[in-house]
Order: sequence, then structure tokens, then C-alpha cells
Amino acid sequence: MAKFVIAMFGIALYTLQALAASPRAIDSLSAIIDLRQKLDKLYTAAPYRSGLVSVKVISLRTGETLYERNADKPLTPASTTKLFSTATLYTLRGAGAELVTDVRIDGTIDASGVLRGDLYLVGCGDALLSVSDIDGLADNLQRMGIKRITGTIYGDGHLFDSNVNRARYSGDNEDVEPLGPITALTLQRGGLSIVVSASRNGSVIINPLPASDGLEIVNTVQVSSARTRSGVRTQPSRKKGPSRAQRTARTARKRGRADLLPLYDSLSLGLGDAPRIRRRSGSRRVTRSVARVAASSSLLPNGTQRIVVSGRISPGTSTTVYTTLLRPAAATAGVLRQRLRTRGITVDGGVGERQHPATSSSVTSVRRPLVELASIVNKKSDNFLAEHVFKMCGAAGGARPSSAGASTQCVARALDSLGVPRLGCVFNDGSGLSRRNLTSASTQVALLQRIAAQPWAQEYKSTLAVAGNDGTIRKRLVGTYAANNVNAKTGTLRNVSALSGYVTTRDGEPLAFAFISNGNSVSSYKYTEDMAALFLASFSRAVPSTLQQSTVNEVTRP
Repeated sequence: MAKFVIAMFGIALYTLQALAASPRAIDSLSAIIDLRQKLDKLYTAAPYRSGLVSVKVISLRTGETLYERNADKPLTPASTTKLFSTATLYTLRGAGAELVTDVRIDGTIDASGVLRGDLYLVGCGDALLSVSDIDGLADNLQRMGIKRITGTIYGDGHLFDSNVNRARYSGDNEDVEPLGPITALTLQRGGLSIVVSASRNGSVIINPLPASDGLEIVNTVQVSSARTRSGVRTQPSRKKGPSRAQRTARTARKRGRADLLPLYDSLSLGLGDAPRIRRRSGSRRVTRSVARVAASSSLLPNGTQRIVVSGRISPGTSTTVYTTLLRPAAATAGVLRQRLRTRGITVDGGVGERQHPATSSSVTSVRRPLVELASIVNKKSDNFLAEHVFKMCGAAGGARPSSAGASTQCVARALDSLGVPRLGCVFNDGSGLSRRNLTSASTQVALLQRIAAQPWAQEYKSTLAVAGNDGTIRKRLVGTYAANNVNAKTGTLRNVSALSGYVTTRDGEPLAFAFISNGNSVSSYKYTEDMAALFLASFSRAVPSTLQQSTVNEVTRP
């Protein structure tokens, strides 16, 4: 026992001597203790007494864990799931990767400009494909001297499987947010706008946008004798209630959190990427029209989508109805056929959907940088695009056709190749709409840490939202040390909030962090995320903790 006491005394004496020789080490330790106390105060506050949290912060410079709380506990991550989908695709494709939508021909082009054979439009999952892109393809075919195509225009969406509904392939059977079909070849997010106009003489004109030879439009709309009436309806003005910051501050006072009140005015508290309903009040102009128009769809035996537009509309008015493309690949091929026709190129055959033969050859294409798609997914938290990225993961891993199951396995393999622990992880989709997805702060931080060491790290970081600048955190942390500093992905669902990404301290030290909260206080969790990010952005190892005061003058100074 005496030997043990003497040994411990020796260790303690050595430690004190080392610290005495390095005042900076004392300051650093004091600063870290102060940071942990601040974060502890946030994550032990009232909102977390009935909620769950998983938090971790590490230094990318040293690998040191600066803070953690339930770091290994798997929770529902909401849209921070998108970090895994996009990172997997980057792991497989690398920096500067492109998404290629190909036009291929199965035949020959003779000297007179006749393509004797079929033409295939081959999708790669690029859900940003636009009518402008199709126009570019048509222009290129015209420049090649093609004047006639004897065969058929086929849309090839066979890179993905036929299960196009996220709610089904995720196993949720819950449309948290209705999405268009998740297919390898699509246009206009898998939807169709139909503009219905009635002239004053009683004729009805229907314009589908975009126009496609792969659709059959049936017009049964009748013109009503009633005229459109408009007027102003005034509603009593509602007394403006307190702002979210004011409500949160009032709650803080009740909960004895007055020490944090000076920071409320400097924070902009948005709800991130959750679907929201906008409401308006006060006086507004109300237009009453007898337009009651609807569109219903069915598939004909030949695969053509028939759309019956029915209802009534007033003369001299117009309205727009929307419908979903039942076969997006065929409809997109139909848009190309229509665009070729407007350029004087005759197509003898019709429109269909078929996988291109291996003997076909590429003649032109649309090439889109992966970073363009990934930026919209991560910055704006676009769920529709995220599911396409998810299916592209399986395809990049070699699955033909790619499915949700293949994509999930591909994500797991990518995490293993990066050395990211995935104990307790569950991924049912790529967007994070599934409430059954699970991951921990430790896994997310490990992913961010491994990404930072990849050749494509800077390109990937550019896809994340920037606090006070763009994306889903453009209105958060404005005017603080965290503004234009925090690069992160948000996550928001009912009873879920998350924020994961990178931040640089006042010493220039890069950190990776993950905050995941599950419970019924989402607004409070958002506030906590902002406060935590702010503490990290204002952290300094070189400044003694007694000087790092959480005051407006010290913390929120730009």
C-alpha cells in the first residue's frame, strides 16, 4: 500500500511539474473544461429531461475528443442521413465525377443523314435533367446531320429497379413528404404541368409542360357560362405575437436560464429542412373562379400514359393542374422526339421504353458535375434528389439494376472502406425521411473525420450549408463567430433535430461535430444546436477560461 501511495505521489508531482513548465497547457486544459461545462449546461437543460441526445466533438488536428454525451447511442438522424449517401457516392466516384445521360444509337447513319435504327436516351439517375438539356441533345443530333430516324426513340431507365416509391422500398409505408418516382431517367422531378386555357369564344386549349410524344392527352374540359369574379376580402388584423426568439427567451427565464439570454438576439432560429406550411393573415385579394379542373392517368396496352383532363373552366381564364408521370423514361424519350420534330428531324417510329443493347454506340450526352447535384442535396436538403443519389450508390457499386437493398449494402461497404464504425446503424433510404434510420454522433463524426482526409474532401465540404450564408442554415447564427464558419448538414423531422459538420475555432483549429436530438422540443433543440456551434466557433485553447465569457460582446463579435 505504501509503495502504491508513493508511486501515485510521484506521478502527481511529475504532472504538476510538467504543467508548471507549460503555462499554455494549463490554459488549454482550463479552456476545454470551460467548454465542456458550457455544453453540459446546454445538454442537461429541461428539453432533454424527456428527450434523447447523442453528441460528439473532435479535433481534426489532433483527433482529441473535446466533448461527448451518449456519443455511441443510435438515434433517428433525419436528413443528416444524406451525409452517408453523398459520401458513399464520392467514395466510389471521386472528385470531379460527372453524371452522364447518354444518347446511343443502334444502327448506322448514311450519307443522306438517315439513321437506320433506333435511338436510346439512357438515364444515369440525374434527376436535374431539364428540357433545356433535352434541347441541347436535339441540337447536337441536328449538327451531326441527322435528318430522319427510321426506328423508335426509347427511354432507358433500367439502371434503377422498378420500385420507384420511397415509402415502399424503405419499408415505412409512410409518405412523410410525397416524392415523384425515383427512376434513372426522369424530367421535371417526375411530374407534368398541364395548363388549361379557355378563350372568350368558348374553346379550350391544353398545353402539357413539357410537351411529350410519349403522352396522350384527352380533353373533356367544358367552358362554364359564369364569369370569374374577384374582390377584396378583409380579415381582421391579428395582433402580432412574440417572435420565436422572444418565446424561447421567455421559456429560458422560467427555467432559470437567464445567463444565456444575451445571445438570443444574435441567433436566427430556423427549423432547418422540415416540410413547412406557410400561413398568411390580414387583408388579401381573393379570386373566386368556377375553374374545377382535374387530371387522371392510366396506362394504355402499348405503355403510353393517357391523361384525361376534365372539369369546367370560365371563358377568358386559365388554370394549371399537375399530375405524376407513370413512366418517366418513356415520357422523357417523348420530349426528345418532340424536340427533334421541331427541328425538322423525322422519326418514323414512336416512343417506347427499353434497355439499350450492348452493341449500341454513344453519339452525344449531357454531363453534369456530381458536386452540382450533391450541393443541392446537402445544402437545400432536397429529398427527391437524395433518393436518386441513394440509388446511384448501388449502381456505382455494380448493382444492375440498382435497388434500395443494393444501395444500403453499398453504403455499408463504403463506411467499412473508410474505417467508419457503424455499430447500430440502420439506413432504409437516402434522404432521412425514414424514422427507422439510426446512427450515432460517434459514427457521424467518424465519417466527417475520414472525409476530411480524402482527396475530394474540399469539394465535399463545399456541398454543405454555410451558417448565415446559404442552404438550410442561411438564417441561423447570423452575425456570430459561427457565420460563414460552420459548414453543416441539418436534420429535421417531427420529434427529431440534428446538425452535423465542420467548424473552425478562434485558434484556427478544425473540428468535426454531430448533434442529434430525439424528443418533442425541436425548436429548443435547434436553439441548443446553434448555441453549441457558437461555443465551438468561439473556443480558444490559448485564452484562459476566465476570459472566455459567454457574453454578447465576447462571443458574438464578428
